[in-house]
Amino acid sequence: MTKANTDALIDIRAVTKSYVSGSVETPVLFGIDLQVARGDFIAVMGQSGSGKSTLMNILGCLDQASGGDYLLDGADTRALTRPQLAEIRNRTIGFVFQSFNLIKRMSILENVALPLI
Repeated sequence: MTKANTDALIDIRAVTKSYVSGSVETPVLFGIDLQVARGDFIAVMGQSGSGKSTLMNILGCLDQASGGDYLLDGADTRALTRPQLAEIRNRTIGFVFQSFNLIKRMSILENVALPLI
């Protein structure tokens, strides 16, 4: 990987993602490059099936890329442990989901307050 953009909070280079089912590999992301500076707002848009959710899952540390590099605030996400990734998801990355993804047995207030625990 070339020298990282020190201003970038998110810096992905040549990111690829494939899903494997049995002996069939299905590539869904092909060499994605993206740099997002601290304080920037971005929108990821595209047709259904174009890889938006897959890219967001990688950016949100919910999934890992099959190839390429992802630096989050200068840290190589591939080198982070599961607890470190969970901490990032809890404290650093935020999403607005298309569906609510609420825990049914909890009230709305409890669902909203859950990240504070």
